[in-house]
Amino acid sequence: MNRLLYGLILMMLLIASACLDEIAIENADRPEDGYVVQAKLISGNPSYVEVKVEQLFFYTSNINRPVNDALVSLVKKTGERFEFQEVPLDGIYSAYLEQADFPVEVGQSYRIEVEITPEIKLQSDWDQIFATPKADNISWDFTEIETVSTDGLLSRSSGIQFSITTPIITATEKARLRWEFIDAYRVTDDLNFTCYIENSYQNNRLFLLDGNTVGPDTITNYPLFSDQLGIRHIDGYYLSVFQQALSPEAFTYWEQVSALLEREGTVFDNPAGAINTNIRNLADSTQLVYGFFSAYTQDTLRRFLSREEMGNLDFYCPRPPTNQVPPPITVCDGCIDALGASYNKPYYWQ
Repeated sequence: MNRLLYGLILMMLLIASACLDEIAIENADRPEDGYVVQAKLISGNPSYVEVKVEQLFFYTSNINRPVNDALVSLVKKTGERFEFQEVPLDGIYSAYLEQADFPVEVGQSYRIEVEITPEIKLQSDWDQIFATPKADNISWDFTEIETVSTDGLLSRSSGIQFSITTPIITATEKARLRWEFIDAYRVTDDLNFTCYIENSYQNNRLFLLDGNTVGPDTITNYPLFSDQLGIRHIDGYYLSVFQQALSPEAFTYWEQVSALLEREGTVFDNPAGAINTNIRNLADSTQLVYGFFSAYTQDTLRRFLSREEMGNLDFYCPRPPTNQVPPPITVCDGCIDALGASYNKPYYWQ
């Protein structure tokens, strides 16, 4: 009986598949390309401006193409204009601005303009510069880091927790803060060359705090991030912390980016949706443009961790011999080949 039933079902499926017509599915109603513009203006002495312009192809490839032939300008709301003259590298237009040449000031608003063709003129909204509270100090302590393996096993390892103490209020209002980091460490390779390796701190999350959500006017030992003890902490390590005060619009943008980075991607999550941008094509409102322009001040702090503070851990190089297959090439085989490596100390290294 079961064999007869299975045979009838199989026959019906074969007949149904033979009767189906091919269906041609057209591409979605979506432009074939768009643009990504990430830009920032950091007030200082000198100030620094950077505009990264890329073209994004949706159907031919998913690789961004740098745009190196655009006309890029920084405009102040009071009328002053700075036009980039240097040839960009990989679509990155950057310049240092002396106050005498182009004043960058707290309380003033700025925008960027990018002309790619006469039909593609991108322009950001105005973004106002807010004062940044001056941070007090960076502190650290030993901690334990929990990790979960691919097979679900939980393990613990030694780590470091970094924290910050800072006011979150300026003369006028509470600040909306974002933190960025650069870490630098020293290593001596098997050839007895000493390198200083300096790179932006890599993490899968952003570090944000809206001062309006905090009761006190100062946060004390506010946790920033924790890291496993490793090669970077053995022979001298510097953490540079950049505390930035953002406009309400810029803070909202980075909150959206942070939510996108941290979401788990389960079926119960809300759709990711499009992240707001303050940049648009003046000639064509349907042109897809991604990215953001933000103008801000920042305060810089640095914290040095010595070998003695780390407990005089064993040097990373030379690697101890094992009975296993030799490991791939490491920093010990030639430290200068590491990303961000130099034989010269960073200017702040004491």
